[in-house]
Amino acid sequence: MKKRYQLLSMETAYAGFLELKRYRLQHECHAGGWCDEILRERVEGKHAVSVLLYDPGEDAVVLIEQFRIGALGHAEDPWLLETVGGYMEEGEEAEEVARRETREETGCELLDLEFIGRFFTTPGWCGERISLYCGRVDSRQAEGVHGLAHEGEDILVRVLPFGQAQAALFQQANSTSIVVGLQWLALNREGLRERWR
Repeated sequence: MKKRYQLLSMETAYAGFLELKRYRLQHECHAGGWCDEILRERVEGKHAVSVLLYDPGEDAVVLIEQFRIGALGHAEDPWLLETVGGYMEEGEEAEEVARRETREETGCELLDLEFIGRFFTTPGWCGERISLYCGRVDSRQAEGVHGLAHEGEDILVRVLPFGQAQAALFQQANSTSIVVGLQWLALNREGLRERWR
């Protein structure tokens, strides 16, 4: 049964590159009744789109490598292997973002696109949601350094055989979208290769 909540107040605590809001609320308890008033802060994430790029002919994935502030001090190397991704702008469709970001971050064109799923990244403190796709590309066209200079992007394209990408899981490939994407690809790879050849 769906539980209810009451929003008592909401205020902006910080507005910069990220926006932080403070919520005062109550919600129904699993055992019945209402919990005491709670105070929670939430980073107001946008809706993001992420694409695991796959070349079925070469059985290779096209990944990007870039510096990530969240990994600084928490990983041996703060340059992570990731899927292509970006935020949806007002009025944009997720598929448009997938195509735009693939071009901007790798120089590749999407040949096919398959929806994997939609999920929250860290719902305990952030409202960001990700729509994850698998996109077919020609990995022979993938190389170089890409990204938008005005966004501070310095993105290296990395083409890895599927097995090598899988071996990087939870090592350099250790953020939400790439973990979910590579595990999805491991389960769906054979069917995908048949459909996309």
